[in-house]
Amino acid sequence: MENREIWIKDDILFYKDHVSIEEASIQLIKYVYVQVLGNVPFLFIFSSRQHYISTHLNGFEEVYKILSNQFHFDDDIFFAVCKARKEDEKIKIWSKKMPQNYQLLDEYLNDGYFGYEVYTEPKEMVSWDTTYKQLEASSFIETHYESYGTKYLRFNYPVRIEGVLIDQLEVYADNIIPDRPVQEFFVNLYNETNTDNSYKELRELWIDTTADISKYGYERNDQCYLQFVLAKGIEASICYTYDDEYGYDDGSTSFHIYNKREYNYFLENKEYEEIIEVSDFISFNKVLDLNIKYIDNDAVKNVPLKVQKLLKNKSGIWIDSVNKKIGFVGIDTALILDIDKISHFVFQNVLPAKGAGYADFMVYLKNGKHLYVFTEDTYCFDQFEKKLFQITNKEIKIPEAYYNC
Repeated sequence: MENREIWIKDDILFYKDHVSIEEASIQLIKYVYVQVLGNVPFLFIFSSRQHYISTHLNGFEEVYKILSNQFHFDDDIFFAVCKARKEDEKIKIWSKKMPQNYQLLDEYLNDGYFGYEVYTEPKEMVSWDTTYKQLEASSFIETHYESYGTKYLRFNYPVRIEGVLIDQLEVYADNIIPDRPVQEFFVNLYNETNTDNSYKELRELWIDTTADISKYGYERNDQCYLQFVLAKGIEASICYTYDDEYGYDDGSTSFHIYNKREYNYFLENKEYEEIIEVSDFISFNKVLDLNIKYIDNDAVKNVPLKVQKLLKNKSGIWIDSVNKKIGFVGIDTALILDIDKISHFVFQNVLPAKGAGYADFMVYLKNGKHLYVFTEDTYCFDQFEKKLFQITNKEIKIPEAYYNC
């Protein structure tokens, strides 16, 4: 075992990737390819995430036999590709047969403006405005965690979205604010053939056959992707990926729903605005967009009227020494933090190369987290270093600029 670079233990596949040992759950394997990269044949496995496993690993032959016997890989294709070693050749040798997990209904109910219907007994209509906390507390949701502890909420009853009934709709619920309305729902949809028929059926359900597809997205040989309005403030997308140089066909249509509604009451900050005292400020003399959105961070609020007047509706920074606050002003919102919770600032300059040049204004907090607050042209923020230190007494770090390669 000491010399092996790949082995199986308790339904977990362990393999060496450069200097680290990676893990893949055998029970979660969805599809497998053989692929040649750099004149080396690889076994490509998708199990929660992508795994490229070199056939040159010590112990590979034995592990391959175990997996092939269990899943019935197409060994003829695998060994033919390994023998030919044609660069970038990539062929599927196995995929899990998935049951159909959606149904197009005979009756199309045009109620997407309100929300979705969960097929409990009795059925329950749920508003798009339902928060993560409310959804997680409901009887029809189960919480589960995947690799690296990522948190998801899964519906354990079918969910109807207008004219389609879906099994196992999910919500990404990691690093979110619990009292915010759910921002995204997703599921991979399979029809009984595990082909792009799922994509075609969903497209026909929501998009007129005479419509100009280019207004919604694209349909190419490698991938089809369309995004459309489901209801006011609610958008949806469907995507099917085919075998291609960079794509892997898993037989499913990725279906997402996005909540784009505005919930401006989260921006209200009357209690602070009544007591705000602006001790000093920096004006950028231009308008910059705030990189952080109120839906993701409760510290993002309306720009106080006093600050708007001082900055003359430009972006910048204010200090409130009385209330120990600091504010970073974007276009129409501001990030307002406790000054005592800030460790230091970083201006990271990036020089143009293959990509464009830019500068990031970052705030590092004492809890170890950091926030990307503004992005602007290279070296834009360096001119404010002295003033920012003067009004905050916090260290400003300007690392060496690097190229955007």
